Amino acid sequence: MLHKTKNQDRKFKKIKIAAKAPAQANKKYQIPRYVPKEHDPGFTSDDPVDIFLTFYPKSLRDVTLEMSNLYAEQKGKTLNLTEDELLTFYGILLISGYNTVPRRRLLWSDDCDVSNNAVKDAMRRNRFDEIMSSVHLVDNMKITADPFFKVRPLFKHLNDINNAIPIAEHVAVDEMMIEYFGRHGCKQFIRGKPIRFGYKIWSLASSSGFVHQMEPYVGSHTHLVETGLGQGPSVVLGLAEKAEVPPGVKFYHDNLFTTLSLVDEMTLRGYGSCGTMRQTQLHNVPFTAPQTFKKTPRGDAEYLVEAEKLIVRWNDNSVVTVVSNMEREFTETEAKRWNKQKRTMDKVRQPKCIQDYNTHMGGVDLHDQFVSHYRVNIRSKKWWWPCFSWALNKHSTYGKDLLSFQRLVAQTLLLRHGTKPSRQGRRSSMAVAITDATRFDNLNHWPCNTGSRYKRCKNCGGRTSFACEKCDVPLHVECFKKYHTE
Repeated sequence: MLHKTKNQDRKFKKIKIAAKAPAQANKKYQIPRYVPKEHDPGFTSDDPVDIFLTFYPKSLRDVTLEMSNLYAEQKGKTLNLTEDELLTFYGILLISGYNTVPRRRLLWSDDCDVSNNAVKDAMRRNRFDEIMSSVHLVDNMKITADPFFKVRPLFKHLNDINNAIPIAEHVAVDEMMIEYFGRHGCKQFIRGKPIRFGYKIWSLASSSGFVHQMEPYVGSHTHLVETGLGQGPSVVLGLAEKAEVPPGVKFYHDNLFTTLSLVDEMTLRGYGSCGTMRQTQLHNVPFTAPQTFKKTPRGDAEYLVEAEKLIVRWNDNSVVTVVSNMEREFTETEAKRWNKQKRTMDKVRQPKCIQDYNTHMGGVDLHDQFVSHYRVNIRSKKWWWPCFSWALNKHSTYGKDLLSFQRLVAQTLLLRHGTKPSRQGRRSSMAVAITDATRFDNLNHWPCNTGSRYKRCKNCGGRTSFACEKCDVPLHVECFKKYHTE
């Protein structure tokens, strides 16, 4: 049962008195020692490709193959997509994250300034376009009321994989954004975020940036339990339940999620909880200033210990309020701040709970930073494509050298599963224009004996061992003048 207490009905006193709450709140509650999950750590190999395939296992690839071929049939086409082609398709998408071109078709161009031999030797351009237009995750005919039904299988598989990873002692709850600028009912706008437009995902992540649980925000179709404590507390408790977080784990959350009722409920469940609060959630809390604290222009602090919670209000660049159930006494540490007048770094006293919050809160933002470095650059008009391409970069949270890791994964996928075309494609119009511009410039065109086997003359089609030194095309000496003037 959830312990529901309205913030407006709370009575705060300056002395430490147990709040009127259930019997469990009357005795001193100690957060139990953290014990990791006894699960397979997930990464059973140090091979980057094996790590990538851990996030995209065979079960998910089989679903993608089946649904993509079915979607092509529904459109009256025959795709016959194989697993090797799908993995090659993934590799090309990963290459587009660090080797970007203005148009994706330039990857198959013969022009030396944009050519990519690894891509050309792995899959034909037209075949890539066919797969791109038909790749799917669900049966397109089974439409439901859930506006996110097309990517539900993707998030389900990712969450199942992430749940096999032991949960860290310190985790953060925050929102992350998947960039999207098209039209969709679930698109959100969040002011101040690095990605302001896109799909909002509620996330539970460790301090190192690994996301343990994700849930897309789709209004009433969001798959999180409704606790009756408000949206913010419901997100924190819902993610904890879905991820099966063991007691003793310490949660950090910002003022979008934090309420006094949430902290009480987290205490009853055996979780640590620390988060910033909005002034509207305090309801005239009577703070007490510590007598040992030296008053300074920056660093003034007030605190209150009430019902196994520590509430601290501290004056930094602006006033910040933090509530925590992991500390029973007000303690301070030192922090460095820039002094504009003296132009030096000053040491100021900082509450310890605020220092802990700053240390462990940035896990979700760190994950977003990893993914954004070499994000898939090939775009599509389909509304769910940003989620699909974003999920391919989930492996970016593993390893230190992200660029080398992604390059190794992409090139290995192309070499292992790609098929080299049997014949060369047509030259691009750009290459023909460049050749013609050089051909008729009347500068430094000299015949030379290549010394190699006979080739076909570019002008008459006969056999010759001579060529133009500048144009690098086979030509008879008799055809040399005619080729460069007509």
